[in-house]
Amino acid sequence: MTVLRTRRSRITGLIGAALAAALLVAGCSASAEDSKTASSPGSEGNALPAAEGTTTYPLTLESPYGTSILEKRPERIAAIVPNAVDTEMLLALGVKPVLSSSMVKESASQSYLLPYDAENLDTFEFAMGGTLPVEAIAASEPDLIVAVGWADGLGGLSMGDYYERLSSIAPVVTSPDTKSRMLVPWKESIRVLGETLDLSNAAEKVVAEHDQYFAKVREENPQLAGLTATWAIFYGTGNGLQYLSAPGSAPATFLGELGFAENPRAKEFVTQSTVGEELLENIDADFLLIGRSAAGSEEDFDKLTGGKLFQALGAVSSGHWVGLPPRTADGGDVLWAITSGGPIGTTWAAEHIVPLISAKL
Repeated sequence: MTVLRTRRSRITGLIGAALAAALLVAGCSASAEDSKTASSPGSEGNALPAAEGTTTYPLTLESPYGTSILEKRPERIAAIVPNAVDTEMLLALGVKPVLSSSMVKESASQSYLLPYDAENLDTFEFAMGGTLPVEAIAASEPDLIVAVGWADGLGGLSMGDYYERLSSIAPVVTSPDTKSRMLVPWKESIRVLGETLDLSNAAEKVVAEHDQYFAKVREENPQLAGLTATWAIFYGTGNGLQYLSAPGSAPATFLGELGFAENPRAKEFVTQSTVGEELLENIDADFLLIGRSAAGSEEDFDKLTGGKLFQALGAVSSGHWVGLPPRTADGGDVLWAITSGGPIGTTWAAEHIVPLISAKL
């Protein structure tokens, strides 16, 4: 029996409940009612590339919540992470899940996922404040439930509240260290997926191609090297401005891949992400990327960015900042891609924002 021991990355801080809500409010308009459009048990299952022969089954899937046994290579895979980053990773591996969160369509009418036929995936509806539709998941008759990329608190839910029921339906694979992070970097998760699905080589290829792309970005944009940066999103007057590039987070990893250095000020937001007026000066960096979610009006965003405290920031006074709208011209959600994107979304995000950054430096 093979034991899949997921690697634990460096410890990163907790991000508050306000962020957990804001991340899913940012671009979604899901129904408040949990429903499903799950595939029927007799319908076509997921497309799964040929096995590589690098994984031995039965496979023990260890997680912070419990252990389950995957007896053989799965064929019907349900991806249940609320923000659908697990679905994005599966698509990057050439796998079509039998079920996914509606966020794969809602959050991103995601232009960057359209080439992967994401709009035709069977989904369950997820709304903030709702529950995970265990019945819909069971109805899709999965032989593996994928929850990689899910950290406790995401969408207001705790995986620990669902693990026992989910594992009674099918074996469950999760990311490591999900209890101490809100935004789990996707590379460690896709490697876990690769081993679970006997697609480790495919997972490494996705990582390698991603790394090659960003190496080229850094080579072509040497002006970014060594500069510090901040990524924050304004979620309206309710959740306010949230600092999202704390050390070890997925957005911090993304900024590093562009060539930016870690911002020492980011440590101020390791245990909480809300940026009140008293903390606004701490978001300063060599360059600021500030997004406006769909929950924040343009008027309120202009009031924030036009205020004396914001205008006094060094990056702002030097013109080294960019404000990003909720949607790009092609309908994509670059805020979502930077914050929650996987290998597909982060590449697409870089294509959109690097020219904007370069134009300001």
